[in-house]
Amino acid sequence: MANTGLSIPMVNGATIHLLPGFRFRPTDDELVIKYLYPRAFHVPLPCAIITDIDIHQHNPWDIVPVAEREKGKHFFTRKEVKYPGSRRSNRVAGNGFWRAAGSEVPIYYKPDGAADDMLVGMRRTLVFHYGKSRSAERTEWAMHEFQLAGAGLLPRPMMRRATSNGSEPPCGCLEATIAKKSDGLSATLRAKRDSAPLMRIKVEPDSSWVICCIYKKRQRAPPVVIPPVIGDVGEAIIPHAIGDAREGQVHFIDFLGQPARNDPSSPHSCTIDPSSLEEGSDESASDGEDKDGDGMNEAN
Repeated sequence: MANTGLSIPMVNGATIHLLPGFRFRPTDDELVIKYLYPRAFHVPLPCAIITDIDIHQHNPWDIVPVAEREKGKHFFTRKEVKYPGSRRSNRVAGNGFWRAAGSEVPIYYKPDGAADDMLVGMRRTLVFHYGKSRSAERTEWAMHEFQLAGAGLLPRPMMRRATSNGSEPPCGCLEATIAKKSDGLSATLRAKRDSAPLMRIKVEPDSSWVICCIYKKRQRAPPVVIPPVIGDVGEAIIPHAIGDAREGQVHFIDFLGQPARNDPSSPHSCTIDPSSLEEGSDESASDGEDKDGDGMNEAN
């Protein structure tokens, strides 16, 4: 039988094979402290299980495997502004856009030996809408977006090469270094940069990095609407799940909730006056006589 466990590539090139049933399910503070925070400072991560992707170029169902749609798939991505000088994020993605749902949730972390929790990040929930803004259709796809906040945005002392020619960015950004190498950085400059002494400086985190957990929400059954009693019959109406709610309605008659009614004209109905069964009435006396007579005839 093939191994269906999870394989996690590590930073040192090794691969950890987890047993079947084990999944990547970190808590909010673990995502921020162990993964997002190191990525913002461009330092090695615990493992390479979270992949980089530009979610603005894809629909959610194109990048999340079927097996991970219920629990969600984690991605590293960068925030984009709508236009230069704006603080609003660009939410356009694929053939639709992401729209915020609800308010942000703070994420706290308590270091070992600390007395109080400290704010390290924020979590925002967004829902994917398919189509243009005015005629967009709300889908079942949602996303949790994690970003740094509070103590997570404070500068961090790190060791950097002391270079004066700007060959290496202050933040140690790997992408910028690769870009400079591809532009034809000579071997002499690279050797000079690599031989420069290390200095301890404060580095600002790259707050454009975020972690997105994209998942598909479970479809819920349509709610049962019980209106007031209409006439003499109580009805429960379940609206149709697809299309016009006025079409395909299912009506349920609440027979148990209605009082019993006897129809004298029905051949199967039997109406008895309770007063006729009172002790001493003629009908009760005649019934007694009939019973006595039957007993005497049997005796004879």
